[in-house]
Amino acid sequence: MFEGFSGEMIPFFLDLRFHNSRAFMDANRDRYRVFVREPFCRFIEELGPRMQALIPEMEVRPAKCLSRINRDTRFSRDKSPYRDHLWVAFRESGVSKEGMPFFWFEIRPEEVTWGVGLWGENTEAMEALRRRIEADPAGIGRYFSLLDEAECAMAGPEWKKKVPPPGVEGRLRSLYLKKAVYFEKIGARMEWIYSPTITDRVFRDYMLLKPWYDLLRGCVPELSYKEKE
Repeated sequence: MFEGFSGEMIPFFLDLRFHNSRAFMDANRDRYRVFVREPFCRFIEELGPRMQALIPEMEVRPAKCLSRINRDTRFSRDKSPYRDHLWVAFRESGVSKEGMPFFWFEIRPEEVTWGVGLWGENTEAMEALRRRIEADPAGIGRYFSLLDEAECAMAGPEWKKKVPPPGVEGRLRSLYLKKAVYFEKIGARMEWIYSPTITDRVFRDYMLLKPWYDLLRGCVPELSYKEKE
């Protein structure tokens, strides 16, 4: 049963940030397992049935949903071997994660946040989204009331030279210009993570954001969903 995240998790992340080495991790692997990985796995298991009730195809196995503490340093200037944070990604089972819509939940030493969006850039999906905006700007514009209710903000890099068509204004204009897009919880408090009710808070917002997930999923080329990990 998920009883909230451990008060020892953030101290562990901070220690790892300042002593980011294999020697430190080897000496503190039990701390990582007990105070970080196991609570995250219980969090996923608590949300799993609700996520599959929301979207039957959703992957809910902890081993598939939880990020790894080990960093891939092959193509990075930062050669630190470990992350000082973790995240959960709920996405459809059996698909390549790149450019796919997903729900996420992340804890860093400084903040907790969650939301929905595309994993990375997906040019074809964003072009499809722009066509939908052009075809029905008023209909897509109504989705923003769900962001307000969930207290989420839209984010993502934008094209500088694209010109939206007439009638595409305000937040809809910003959405039209996005190279990639995600919708992120704002104002989440760190103390929430120490209560088992954090799962209720997160799932409430996931339900409100599901129409955005469905919209993004409908814009992803069907062939992408046939790619296996």
